[in-house]
Amino acid sequence: RRAPRLLDEHPQNLASTMSTSLIRCATAAALVATCDGYMPSAAPSRAAAVRPAAASVFMDETVFERALAGELEEEGFENPFMSEVGWADYLDKNAKSSYNMNQRPSLADDGYYTASIVDNPLDVVSDWLGAMKGYVTNPVATAFPTISNDPTGARSYPKGSNEVSARTIKPKEKDFDPKKRIVGIPGFNIFGTPSSKSGSFIENFFGN
Repeated sequence: RRAPRLLDEHPQNLASTMSTSLIRCATAAALVATCDGYMPSAAPSRAAAVRPAAASVFMDETVFERALAGELEEEGFENPFMSEVGWADYLDKNAKSSYNMNQRPSLADDGYYTASIVDNPLDVVSDWLGAMKGYVTNPVATAFPTISNDPTGARSYPKGSNEVSARTIKPKEKDFDPKKRIVGIPGFNIFGTPSSKSGSFIENFFGN
């Protein structure tokens, strides 16, 4: 005996089955379309142009050679600009000038050459206490150092120079002669209070 067809006995089951199949097919198609954007292209890609390698950077080995030979101090005397301490000492001796808003090494209250972190800890603490003492004595001059109004006189521009001439980039010279300037031009503000030198709106717009 042949089994009855599903359509004859349970038509609603067939419709449900077909709907489920359609939903699954649609979901699978959506997944394929979505994942296709993340798939690598099948076409062979052209290799990117390779730039020639730059020249390798080498370290100046003379630093270690001079350090091992004990000649770094001699190099510092030959090139004082290689360190801030050497540059400050050079300006003090040759230009009678201070450096970086500090006191001149020959006139500094603390001797200028204070202890560093590699020195004796007692010397470090002693120099720090001396700096704190100077700060408490004159906190304004210590917090806001100046050259023109330096109370100690240990800060100065190079000999024969002033604030302008001592600059590397000189400011533009301006002539403040009023005869060479245009002054008294009336202003106009349509959205606010007009200038005291301007006339009425009609006079300014159409003329007298």
